[in-house]
Amino acid sequence: MKLRESVRIGWRAITGHKLRSTLTTVGVIIGIASVIVFMVLGGAFTENVVGDLDDESEPVMQVVTQTEPETGTGIMFVEAPIYTESDVEAIEGMDGVDYVAPSGSLPAVQLSHGEESQTGTVGVEATIPERFGNESMYPLEDGETFSPSADDEAVVSGQVARLFEDNVSVGDELSITFEDGETETVTAVGIANTTVGGQPSQPTVYLPVDSHYELTIETPDGETERAYPSLEVRAESMDDVDPTKEAITEYFETDADARELKDDEHTIAVQTVDDAVDQVAGIVDQLTVFIGGIAAISLVVGSIGIANIMIVSVTERTREIGVMKAVGARKRDIVQLFLLESVILGAIGAVVGVAAGIGLGYLAVSMLGWPMVYPLQWIAIAAAVGVGVGVLSGLYPAWRAASVDPIEALRRE
Repeated sequence: MKLRESVRIGWRAITGHKLRSTLTTVGVIIGIASVIVFMVLGGAFTENVVGDLDDESEPVMQVVTQTEPETGTGIMFVEAPIYTESDVEAIEGMDGVDYVAPSGSLPAVQLSHGEESQTGTVGVEATIPERFGNESMYPLEDGETFSPSADDEAVVSGQVARLFEDNVSVGDELSITFEDGETETVTAVGIANTTVGGQPSQPTVYLPVDSHYELTIETPDGETERAYPSLEVRAESMDDVDPTKEAITEYFETDADARELKDDEHTIAVQTVDDAVDQVAGIVDQLTVFIGGIAAISLVVGSIGIANIMIVSVTERTREIGVMKAVGARKRDIVQLFLLESVILGAIGAVVGVAAGIGLGYLAVSMLGWPMVYPLQWIAIAAAVGVGVGVLSGLYPAWRAASVDPIEALRRE
């Protein structure tokens, strides 16, 4: 039997039971549409974050400590004070380095402005003044950066400035209460834009590290030095980023105090903006595939539905199969006929599912204001899955139809 003839007969059988055929493909449509929607959302979210980070690209890299979580996947940052003053000085002396900004959290519990107070929502960080300014990672919205050794000056993030009912302005006083009960009054000399990838960071008050950070550690040489949980390194230009990163990475692998101070299960990572983008994209991709896999359960339901309808079709058309065999149809012709019917149902489910998934995905990303990303790879996979579901679901019914005894079939009414 010619392929065209098999397609014609199969299509006639499908359209002869429109409602049944439609309901049969619903499971495939829902499964594929769900997967496509999640892939569109995941790709759009990644593109949105990547685009914002690329737009704000600076020759800056972060030195952080990482570990793998005991359960789950991904990485976890460790707040371990292992980067000593000696490490800071060594990196500052490298070619291509503009500045090294150590940073460390201070144990604050409350921030007050006038009669208002915020508890547990504001971070306090000690760092250096070079991090703030028009040519720095965090440009100033107003005012100026603090003096290196000032004990009563602070730079606040824009989130802190707008956190209180009466906005914090340059020259306003803030009271910081620490865990030990001590309260310190500082003057906001600058307001910094600390958004990351277009998203606001935690509301933070920044204080000079020289006058506020006192955490020390014993170095491998037996000296007592201040130590920090992370460092920010700014290269002199974008062209210096890669060679500077390589030099810093080599230093932490061979000579750094931090190499000996870190725990064995921890690793030191020197991350550029591109590294952060890849890390975010990888995590989003993992979550997207996981959620998409859950949605794909509908495909199993859809394949069972197609198998069921094809078995019913074989039973209903037993006499037709007998006639076809009586006039010379071979077993492979019968297999081809019923297998094509199931493939057509799967293909219809794939086409409609892809169209519905793209449409719903476009609607969702438009509402969220994210860029539309067409997951071409997953569209191709969805089409293949639709055909594959049809093939797998139709194998047994097709074999059963081909095994019908023509004599017995012709006896049926």
